[in-house]
Amino acid sequence: MILVVGATSMLGSRVVHGLLERGHKVRVLIGRYSHLAVSNQGTAVTIQSLVSAGAKIVWGDPKTETSLTSALSDIDTVITVVNTARQWGIDAIESVDWHGALNLIDAAKNAGVRRFLMATIPADGLDNHERTRRLNEEYEHLLVRSGMTYTIIQPTVFMEYWVGMMVGIPLMTQQAVTLIGRGDRAHNFISEQDVANYFVAMLDHPKANNQTVVVGGPASYSWTEIVHRVRERINVELPIQYAMMGTPISYIPEKVYPLATEFERFENRLDFSDVSKTFGVRPTSLDDYIDQAFGHCRAVIYSTL
Repeated sequence: MILVVGATSMLGSRVVHGLLERGHKVRVLIGRYSHLAVSNQGTAVTIQSLVSAGAKIVWGDPKTETSLTSALSDIDTVITVVNTARQWGIDAIESVDWHGALNLIDAAKNAGVRRFLMATIPADGLDNHERTRRLNEEYEHLLVRSGMTYTIIQPTVFMEYWVGMMVGIPLMTQQAVTLIGRGDRAHNFISEQDVANYFVAMLDHPKANNQTVVVGGPASYSWTEIVHRVRERINVELPIQYAMMGTPISYIPEKVYPLATEFERFENRLDFSDVSKTFGVRPTSLDDYIDQAFGHCRAVIYSTL
């Protein structure tokens, strides 16, 4: 049986559904107040949807030994996709994610878990990259020392979250897109569904054993290029305005704003075609995401004009 931690996130729920579709037995560890956190993030994930899909629920606090002991009973594989940075900011990576992962790795080792997969943030390019790189190295060190077969998956930038916030919110509210700085640094974007597919594909793939694998989408784009692509794909006016670093943007949460500014500090133009081919994951293109996420917006916007 597989235990998934972080299953009420959009990524976590996709991992759960992907595993169940492959015939795996899945248990999810859910905190007592997870339904409130999910509701506050405005996502469509519900605990009932996981149960209806076939997942077994165990309630508890992932930070407590008692909860983990119960959740890990008869578990062969652990998958954790906990990521609090998008809700609580970059500092939460160390204060929350690190301590939770530390407890989970230790408990999984003691429970005799064979396989451990986790998601972390790539360190390259982040302004605080030294701290993030150190944490990633410590994750790997702990997993090596645990004796479990491990895979650390490091996704690039999530399309659904970042494009949905930076472009989707102003699109739906009929206001200008505000870009920080010049908006011309290119970044690789990946769909959360593709990341979930990588988790499922790497579960028993020999080339994923005891590896840290960075995964990404098929191309890199600047924010300005993304806005132009949205304009072209759904044929709407979408003005752009530029703001200096440090200028608040109304639709970006205060705790997330420091992460948003990181896009102007570096760029990455990475090629993930070999990774995609190795694990058999067909990447979602930016155009496919735009059509799926914003294709309905044209009718909605035109109907209000």
